Amino acid sequence: MVVESIRPVNVQTTTGHWLTSTGWRAFECVHGSHINEMRAIPEVGAAPQFIPAPVDLHVHGGGGADVMQGERALKTVLRTHACNGTAALLATSVTSPTEHIDKFLRCVKNVMSDAPQDGAELLGAHLEGPFINPDKRGAQPDFATPVKRETLERWFATEVVKVITYAPEMDQDDVVLKLCDQYGVKAQLGHTLCRWQQAAEAIRAGAGVTHLYNAMSGVAHRDGGAASAALAYTDFAEIITDGIHVDQAAFDLAYRSIPHLYSVTDATSATAMPDGQYRLGTLTVHKQGDRVLLPDGTLAGSCLTQLRSLQVLRQWGLSWPAISRCVSEYPARWIGAGQYGRIGIGTVASWLEIRAEVPVALWIRGRRKAFNTPDE
Repeated sequence: MVVESIRPVNVQTTTGHWLTSTGWRAFECVHGSHINEMRAIPEVGAAPQFIPAPVDLHVHGGGGADVMQGERALKTVLRTHACNGTAALLATSVTSPTEHIDKFLRCVKNVMSDAPQDGAELLGAHLEGPFINPDKRGAQPDFATPVKRETLERWFATEVVKVITYAPEMDQDDVVLKLCDQYGVKAQLGHTLCRWQQAAEAIRAGAGVTHLYNAMSGVAHRDGGAASAALAYTDFAEIITDGIHVDQAAFDLAYRSIPHLYSVTDATSATAMPDGQYRLGTLTVHKQGDRVLLPDGTLAGSCLTQLRSLQVLRQWGLSWPAISRCVSEYPARWIGAGQYGRIGIGTVASWLEIRAEVPVALWIRGRRKAFNTPDE
């Protein structure tokens, strides 16, 4: 069957074992930038495996560039993450003055309409702040502020904001969830000191959770915080899978507790770069080995690539279908990016190619980018 609304461009056929909604299947996939046809074939022994391409909803930078630095920097970030296994992402702000976020959103909108063909797709923006608790900033710049309805409405009206991280205790008039519902934006709890009761109320109203465990009130057997509520009640939550922000036991607890736990990198400008000093919004951070740190030693985002995240998840015992749900299906579903996160007729031709258990290439809208080799 061919979907008539899809206009094939540079139509090609790719053969292998594809992870579909009914499991692994041997197909010839006919595609341009989207899948036009899936032809069942007999099982083939040495053919590659294909899973839906990773989608990262929390990216501050990469390749030496920070997303707050303008359009050129955004394009560098997209290219860097495409080279390291991410097919689509949300550019994620840091807590900043209002005018800086205004500029950031204008740049995101412009790049969404003029994205580099050799980069990851820019799906929109994730606003991490400024409506966070100043006493739980973590590595966020010191511009936290209570929720301002007019400002939030202006940002949402740009139509590029897909996710906002906020602290419910900074929303005295309870406007964030109402506006998110009105504009189709996903709210996430983060950088918060709220108790579990307040977090649970927001979660029941539709909120998700930002980098679970990190920069939030924690887990306790009495009077727990946002993390306790997340483990007990949330349906969707992101978690940083570098093995540093969260260890395997904490991941396993979350994985068993949260139906749609999904992986993010929280990558900064230091990602895919040598050790040295880099920017995170207005802050200077230092990459030291596999960590990104503030001068006082506080973790400041990460230098995690998608390829490294996949390695960690495999080391923690997840199968490729489970990894696919964690890095692709669930984040795409959370923000309503229906053409990502699954393989089927009409979806984008964006996949991770795996041979002998090792990811060897990323396909983005029908273009294959081999890892550590020239583009093919």
